[in-house]
Amino acid sequence: MSVLDFGVEVIAISASGVLAPGPLFFTNLLYGTRQGARSGIKVAYGHTVVELPLIIMLAAGLFASTATNQYPGAIGLAGGIGILGFAGLQIASVVSKRNVLAAPVMASDKSPFVAGIALSALNPFFLLWWFTVGIKLIADSATFGFAAGIMILFALHIWMDYVWLAGTAYVASKGRSVLKSKYYPLLLLALAAVLLYYGVHFTQTGIDAMS
Repeated sequence: MSVLDFGVEVIAISASGVLAPGPLFFTNLLYGTRQGARSGIKVAYGHTVVELPLIIMLAAGLFASTATNQYPGAIGLAGGIGILGFAGLQIASVVSKRNVLAAPVMASDKSPFVAGIALSALNPFFLLWWFTVGIKLIADSATFGFAAGIMILFALHIWMDYVWLAGTAYVASKGRSVLKSKYYPLLLLALAAVLLYYGVHFTQTGIDAMS
């Protein structure tokens, strides 16, 4: 797999998770109404503090057990099923016009940075995403080596969090809601379609490898 192919895979799959409404996103909007884009960057930084160690931990465990070489089919199958599950949740949230991925919004007096940490570390869907979908991406990053693979994966993934959270916080500061845009549900459905494609592909690849 080339860096370009891997980049397309990471960005396409990550976008659905980054742009999906959830507790981190809604709290970011709340802070954004008061502090603008600066609060979005702080929230994203808090998210980074949780996400980067989690990726390193998962990668270390995966590579130390040589699971990527011994069980590539099982990893592909688990990743594919996880992606299909998240695609289904995303479609359901658009069809039902409610946020099935979000817990109640935490409107505390804590800083955006602390909120970014708390709403990442305590979000079961965030953890589930990395233990299913993310494991597949981490396994694919092994092509470039342990350290280089993690750096490439994280760089391709994290910039979207900063751009999205800072951008939506800025929009919230101007009194406009991203969720009210008629194009936002269409964007979520388009991303869900991308997830379905990768989900089917990974699932089929995993089944073929195991047969």
